[in-house]
Amino acid sequence: MIHARSLRARLLWALGLGLSLLWLLLAIWLHGETRDRLSDMLDHRLAASARMVASLITASGATPNQAVDSPDDMPFQGIACEVSVLRGEILARSAGAPLGELVLPQDGFGERRLDGEAWRIYTITEGDLRVASAERVSGRTRFLHRMAVMLMVTLVAGLLASLALVWWAVGRALRPVSSLRKQLTTRDLEDTRPLTLAPGAGELAPMVASLNHWLAQSGRALTRERELTDNLAHELRTPLAAIRTQLQVARITSGEQAERALAAAEQATVRLGGSLEQLLALAREDRVPGEAPPCPPLAEVAASVLEEFPGQDPRRELTEGGQSAPLAPEGLVRIAVRNVLDNALRHSPRLGVVSIGFEEKDGLCWLTVADQGPGIPEARQRRVLDRGWHGHDGGHGLGLAIVANIMARTGGRLRLENRPSGGLLVSLGWPPAGSD
Repeated sequence: MIHARSLRARLLWALGLGLSLLWLLLAIWLHGETRDRLSDMLDHRLAASARMVASLITASGATPNQAVDSPDDMPFQGIACEVSVLRGEILARSAGAPLGELVLPQDGFGERRLDGEAWRIYTITEGDLRVASAERVSGRTRFLHRMAVMLMVTLVAGLLASLALVWWAVGRALRPVSSLRKQLTTRDLEDTRPLTLAPGAGELAPMVASLNHWLAQSGRALTRERELTDNLAHELRTPLAAIRTQLQVARITSGEQAERALAAAEQATVRLGGSLEQLLALAREDRVPGEAPPCPPLAEVAASVLEEFPGQDPRRELTEGGQSAPLAPEGLVRIAVRNVLDNALRHSPRLGVVSIGFEEKDGLCWLTVADQGPGIPEARQRRVLDRGWHGHDGGHGLGLAIVANIMARTGGRLRLENRPSGGLLVSLGWPPAGSD
């Protein structure tokens, strides 16, 4: 038993892993970018706070020798501020500012550890005054962490939504495949109707076309199987009944009557063998593959087939020509020629002549077989091409039917004509090899 992974599962795994990897890379990049941008924003807030305090002190007209009001009303929450003079004396400090000097030796950003905590500090000089604004590094870290968590939650929600959308889209896209699977699993083994394809699934069209071609071939094979079974039942019933009857007569009689019964049983056996041979030829003809070896010239085929009829009473004549090779599988051509020759030899008188000729006409290469038998009335010429039909001449009813089937399959033509001088002329024509 073949265990195949689900196409849906493979698609979902591939798309899910691809999307997850893409979102992971996006999350890493966004986390770094967001952290840098937020850090810049917090630094900008520190700088803006220090500049605002410096501008307020300058606007109040305070001098370095005067105390200034404590800048408790800071414009930004969580920021401490300190004002000092250049010589280091602290003039003012906001509530919550750490003990120790906040002002950095040089203007700009920096970090210091005061009261056991790390502080991010920005220092600016305005005349003889120096203003420093600071905030705890731990506060900045908590803020950045909260923003990172919010970002990750948003990205995870987006990833889950994307996976749900992929699951829905894959299921919708694979509906035609599910429909085909349902059609194949629910149909009967002998149901050879073509499969239907849902709209919008052009990619599956070649596969469905191949499946429909296979179903058509299976349908033809089932039809041929039924016909072969019917032919077997039809052709074997009468000879077997005749053999059984004649053997019963031979068992209960003696002398000349018993010998006649045995002779009749032998004739029925011969007919039974002929019927079986024709049915086997019919089965072989139905199984010949389309990709068969090329056929040799018709003259070689005819000469080879004639060797299969040694010791026949009618004289056989093989004319010159026939160098064209038919565009058909050799096996089918041989079966057709053999059946036509067998039919001609059986229906020709003991001293009659069976002539085999060749010609090229109407774009076809022809093989003709002419006998000196009784011919076939025009009213019956079409019926003799039906499987299982035969007249009262002891035939099997399959030979010419097989020939007609072969000619139809190989794109050839079959003609039956009664000769003015008596006998039947059978013509087999095929396109020559190399023709389009």
